[in-house]
Amino acid sequence: MSSSTKGKIVLVSGINGYIASTIGLDLLRKGYTVRGTTRSKHSADALLNGAYKDYADRVEMVEVQNMTTPGAFDEAVKGVTAVLHTASPLDFSVKSWDYFVPVAVNGAAGILRSAYHHAGPQLESFVLTSSVAAVMDPRKKPYAFTEADWNTYSEEKAKELGTEAPGALLYQASKTAAEQAIWAFRDEYKVAQSKLANGSSTTQPTFSISAVNPGVVVGPPIQPPTDPNLINETLKPIWALFSGASRTIPDAIGSASYIDVRDVAAMHIWCATHPAESNGQRYLMTNGRGTPQAAADILRKAYPHRTEIPVGEPGSDYEAGYAWPKDGQTFVATKAMEALGGDFILFDRSILDTAKVFERYL
Repeated sequence: MSSSTKGKIVLVSGINGYIASTIGLDLLRKGYTVRGTTRSKHSADALLNGAYKDYADRVEMVEVQNMTTPGAFDEAVKGVTAVLHTASPLDFSVKSWDYFVPVAVNGAAGILRSAYHHAGPQLESFVLTSSVAAVMDPRKKPYAFTEADWNTYSEEKAKELGTEAPGALLYQASKTAAEQAIWAFRDEYKVAQSKLANGSSTTQPTFSISAVNPGVVVGPPIQPPTDPNLINETLKPIWALFSGASRTIPDAIGSASYIDVRDVAAMHIWCATHPAESNGQRYLMTNGRGTPQAAADILRKAYPHRTEIPVGEPGSDYEAGYAWPKDGQTFVATKAMEALGGDFILFDRSILDTAKVFERYL
């Protein structure tokens, strides 16, 4: 254990989640104590008895049944060095504004407020798991998106469609609104600080605030569910192809921008451990365009005996090396890549490493 991490506690909300559990394991390997929040302590049993088993003495679980309840995270944040907020609704089958947007916004704003008031002076950083969905606007083509861009489309369109709004659109709206909420919080306290001379007692947060904006997250889960029906939303198309449950090539999720979960975890930890550099920053994370057709082609080549994998139209809808199409939307993730000091994991490795985990279900 590094002396620089010994005794330091990092709070990871939604610890059972696909991204959160990966972040947690990386933190444990680095010597941190991980405090995870979950709706039910028992729901973390698989993680505690599985991937986190060797680190049981440095794992704490806190039950937060409803993250939208005012003060829900007040106790969980006490004494932590960093807060990594990953918890957010992600079920594209649900078509409810109330399921997505208020939960995401109130959860993000609530945990940040708890951190500000109750964590303590040792708190160094707050990192939000946002999304490329908070960056891209589907109306802009061709266009190269950067961290300076915002999705101004999804919330307007979701409100226009009302009860007919699809789950994916509501998810996009929720990620935009949640990230905007944390920046609004920061700006609110900046204004308050400027009024100190007039007797205000409110000061700007002394900890850093940053956001990680990944594309469609793929790669091996560190604690796969016992039932493949419970696989994470972004991995469901891969399982559908690999298992043969889908006899045709499924639709891509959003723009099919992809990033490996291991890179996403590394970026969260980098933000948390580099507060001076990450403060006020967004980090767009995509590594190209990885479509379901590309995933099927990769799987068929690696598993030629699995004739259940659909064929589709091999090579038809993606570029060599899973690059961005020249005449479409692209995402510039240079800032995140430079921070981590190397290339992101390629799509074929992400798919094959995921398939290796999924072999247990066959």
